[in-house]
Amino acid sequence: MQTTSSYSNENGAQNGNENPLKKWVIILGALAGLFFLSTLYFGFFAKPVTNKEYIKVEESKNELQSELDSLMAEHEKIKAQYGDLSDQLSEKDSLIMANAAQIEELINSQADYRKIKKQLARLQNISQEYVKEMDKLYQENKALKDENTQVKADLETERQDKANIQKSNDDLNAKISNAAVYKAYNIHSAGYNVKKKGVEEVTDKASAVKRIKTTLILGENSLIEPGPVNVYCRIALPGTGKVLTMGNGDSYSFVHDGQRLQYSSKQVVNYNKSSQSVALTWDLPSDDKAIKGKYIVQVFTDDQYLGESSFTLK
Repeated sequence: MQTTSSYSNENGAQNGNENPLKKWVIILGALAGLFFLSTLYFGFFAKPVTNKEYIKVEESKNELQSELDSLMAEHEKIKAQYGDLSDQLSEKDSLIMANAAQIEELINSQADYRKIKKQLARLQNISQEYVKEMDKLYQENKALKDENTQVKADLETERQDKANIQKSNDDLNAKISNAAVYKAYNIHSAGYNVKKKGVEEVTDKASAVKRIKTTLILGENSLIEPGPVNVYCRIALPGTGKVLTMGNGDSYSFVHDGQRLQYSSKQVVNYNKSSQSVALTWDLPSDDKAIKGKYIVQVFTDDQYLGESSFTLK
């Protein structure tokens, strides 16, 4: 009886020890099965759904990024097209760049699609305002340039007109100046023998010459103001070209073309715009005799060379 009891107790103890182990085996097996089923589900059923969502998010992100890139590329193109004029809208440009940066951040953070689209629409409106203001500045600048060009053209026309008027005046003054000159006609020179009572007789004999006389007509000219005019005569001796003079020093000279010249005789004519006869004489000293040869006689006023004549003594 004891043996049986003892066996029964021992056998019962062993049965009691086996029950917890089987329980854990069952639990672990259930967990393993659950893990397997979970893996199977997410691996074969849940993953495609997740991929679809991921692809959809990426497509939306790319779409938004493409819109933003296109908008900013157009903005940069407009800035480059208008050049330095865009500097006047730097504040508006900064606003566009700030909004673009904010949208970039929203796209990268995968913010709400509708929010980003709304921001893009706002940026589009700002960009359109930028273009309108830029175009307005361009038109105003073009108008100012056109006006400036017209002003310059008017000034150039006025300058040219003044230059033409001045040239016409200069030409007229030159014509008047050229016309307002003394002209001498019939210049004639000869040797004279002066007889008793001052009677003159033309002679070509050097031994008989007592006087050299030059006559001319100072022509009529209404453009010359009336008044006294000095007429000078220079008589050059044959061979040497030495000029006969009434005396030495500046008292017997005049200036022509910046050069001081000695004269042989001088006559002051009271010119009155009409033609006048002029006679210039040079008397040989009583102890002097004329020499043979050809004499050259030149006639001047203070401002002009009137002409010349010649005669020959034998």
